[in-house]
Amino acid sequence: MGGGVFFMKVVRTYNEEERGYRENLMDDSELVGAIKETFSQVVIHTDGAAEPNPGSGGYGVVLQYGKHRKELSGGFERTTNNRMELMGAIVGLETLTAKCSVRLYSDSKYLVDSVNQGSVFKWRQNDWYRTRKERAKNVDLWQRFLDVYGRHEVTLVWVKGHAGNPDNECCDRLALAAAKSPNRQVDTAYIESEDSPSQNSKSGKRHSRIKHKQEGEPCRKCQSPLVKRSPRKKPKASQAYYYEWYLYCPNCRSMYMVEEAKRFIEPDLDDPSEANAGEEENECKRRLF
Repeated sequence: MGGGVFFMKVVRTYNEEERGYRENLMDDSELVGAIKETFSQVVIHTDGAAEPNPGSGGYGVVLQYGKHRKELSGGFERTTNNRMELMGAIVGLETLTAKCSVRLYSDSKYLVDSVNQGSVFKWRQNDWYRTRKERAKNVDLWQRFLDVYGRHEVTLVWVKGHAGNPDNECCDRLALAAAKSPNRQVDTAYIESEDSPSQNSKSGKRHSRIKHKQEGEPCRKCQSPLVKRSPRKKPKASQAYYYEWYLYCPNCRSMYMVEEAKRFIEPDLDDPSEANAGEEENECKRRLF
């Protein structure tokens, strides 16, 4: 028998007029469509920015569900444009508390093409190597993205930036404002990747780099004296560790995380506020959806 093979499913749907259930036959494509319709239909627009790149950065997110709309943003002291594009998508998807059918719009080819063309899945399969010798960048964020991406039915759509799309323009304004906010966070993973020796190949050959340890040392990038700074934000309860202070170059605005300043967080199980922190966070999220 020629032609393709169709796997039929029996689907029971309630018919209001007949006040009873009707059995319908659906092929796979129809069944997937019917299942998607049962999920909440959510539209997310995201954008990220870093000026200069790398430099102070931020992300902006606009979530829409029916008549509901919410805007989110966050800033980091030293990061990259691509990391902020990823962060926008991550924050938008992590805000959803139930499985949803999502159309996520972004002007980042790095994000959209890496997913739609399957590159990021190949990197993950190859232990995060893009080629035999070159590792993928931003692995920490890609892992976090793929984790939340797998919880929903997500379609990524590329839109041209600065082309008059109102929601994309809104995300751009949110990202730029967050990048200039005085409450910017420290992108610890990025700083550590800058400060650690970069792996040149799977054989283990590495480029040597100077590690800064104390205030007053010359910045390895511009030779200006480094100063000690403390993070503006307190560590979150969900963090495993934080840096009590870091070294900062006032001239080139580089940041260096120092191992001696690393502090590990031990949860206080006797503290009721600590125990309820996760519940309070979930309650805040439920207010959106």
